[in-house]
Amino acid sequence: MQEKGSIHAETEKEDKPYPPGGVCPACGAGAQLGLLTGCGSDGSTIVVGKKNEKGYSRAEVMVIAMTEKKRYEEVCTDQIWGVSVGEKGDDFETYLKKQIRSFMDELKIMNLLAADRGISLTSEERAAMDRAAAEYFGRLPQSAIDSMGVTEADVQHIYEDYGLAEKLAGQLTDNVALEVSDSEAKVIHVSQIKTSDESEADAFQRAASQEDADFQSCADEAGLTVSDRVLGRGDESDAYEKEAFSLAEGTVSQVIHADDAYYVLKCTDDYDEDETAARKERIYEERKKRAFQEIYDRFSNTISVSYSSGLWDSLDLTSEFEKNDADFFEIYAEYAIK
Repeated sequence: MQEKGSIHAETEKEDKPYPPGGVCPACGAGAQLGLLTGCGSDGSTIVVGKKNEKGYSRAEVMVIAMTEKKRYEEVCTDQIWGVSVGEKGDDFETYLKKQIRSFMDELKIMNLLAADRGISLTSEERAAMDRAAAEYFGRLPQSAIDSMGVTEADVQHIYEDYGLAEKLAGQLTDNVALEVSDSEAKVIHVSQIKTSDESEADAFQRAASQEDADFQSCADEAGLTVSDRVLGRGDESDAYEKEAFSLAEGTVSQVIHADDAYYVLKCTDDYDEDETAARKERIYEERKKRAFQEIYDRFSNTISVSYSSGLWDSLDLTSEFEKNDADFFEIYAEYAIK
C-alpha cells in the first residue's frame, strides 16, 4: 500500500511483492493537526470527528509480522534486532512494529474504501485467496502456529483483505482521466554547446547554421565542448524547452539564454519513439498513483483504526521461531489471479 515508509522499502528482496497498490502513505499524521484528540485504550490516538474502526486481531497481525521477521533475518541475520534506525534511534523491533502497524492500518482502510466503492472479490478470486491461505498455513510448523495463536481462518481473512486491496488499487482510478498525449511524453535528442559568453555563443551559432556545417567541427574550432542530451518536457527551463522542441531533425537552434548561460543546440532526433513510449507509461503511472493517493487520502482522513489494548506492546519480533518457508507475499504472488 505504501512506497514511502513501506514495510519492504529497506529489504534487499526487491523482486518480492510489495503491499497493495504501492501508493498509500503512512496515515493520519498531517491530517490530525489542529484537531482535538483523545487517547485510546491501546495508547493510540483517536481523532474526534473520525469514524473509529476496529483493527486486526493479534493473530492476523502476526501473519504479516512473521513474514517480515523472516525476510529481515534472512537478509541481515538475527543481528538486525541490535540495530538502531531513524532520527530517534529506535531499536529495529520498534521501527518494524511501526511499519507493520502502518501497513495494517492501510490494509483496513483500503478494504473499507473498497466496500464504499462497491468493489469486492469475485468467487474465483476469493477461492484463489483461500488456496493461498491453505498453502501458507500448511507451511507453518505447529510451534509457530501455537506462538502466533493463528488459525487458517485468520490467514484467510488477511489474504482476502490483501487481495481486495490489490484489486482496489487497480480499479479505483478507472474513471479518472489519466491519458497522456504523445506531445506531453515526447523525447528528443540534441547536441549542445554551453558558454557563459554571449558573443561566443552568437559566433558559434552563425558558424554551425551554415549549410553543410558540422556541429562538432565548429565546436572544436571554437574550443567548445559538445554534449549529447536526451530530453523530455520539463527537463529544462521553459526557454530551453521551447526552442529545443521546436527544432526539426538536423536543424540548429537560435542562441538560448537560460540559467545564466548561453546554449546552442542541434536536433539529432526529433522523436525517439521507444523513449517516448516509455516516458508515456511512466507519466501515466505517476498520474494514476497521484489520483489514487488523492482518493485514498480523502477517505483515510475520515477513519481512525484502533486495536485491542496492549497488542503492539506485547508483539515480540525478536523471539526465535522454528524455521519455515511461509512467506505471505511470495505465496500471494503465486496464487493471485492476474
